[in-house]
Amino acid sequence: MALGREPHLLVVVGSDSRGGAGIAREIETIACLDVRTCLCCSALTVQTQEDALEIQVTQPGLVTDQMRAALQANRVAGTKVGMLATAEIIVAAVAAVLREYRAHIDNPDPVLASTAGRALLEASAIPHHEVASDAACRVDTGASCRLRASGQ
Repeated sequence: MALGREPHLLVVVGSDSRGGAGIAREIETIACLDVRTCLCCSALTVQTQEDALEIQVTQPGLVTDQMRAALQANRVAGTKVGMLATAEIIVAAVAAVLREYRAHIDNPDPVLASTAGRALLEASAIPHHEVASDAACRVDTGASCRLRASGQ
């Protein structure tokens, strides 16, 4: 059976090298619900429990390309976003691709700071979360559970 035909949850998040959040935690959590994921990495971070030592934000064009590839390759039944880092990623990438594919965000989980308190979202990007929400979001925090229950 091709993986692409099973329902997937598109996860747009950053990485957390310590494994406490980000892609690692999302895959683990969603897999517990027997739902498949497809991914878009919005940033790479180097973190310990005490500090976020380095943050490399993914270029908006690469975020766009990752999202398009995931949406083309899989039957995406929902979208979850986490660390988006910049206004350009929110507006030029995430909101634009979701509009293009007539998709929506089922589970917005904006990440503002690391566990240690370092900002992971530029202050100038905070108002753009609302723009993206108005343009492309339908808040539905139970989507993952319903995907599993309905077999979609």
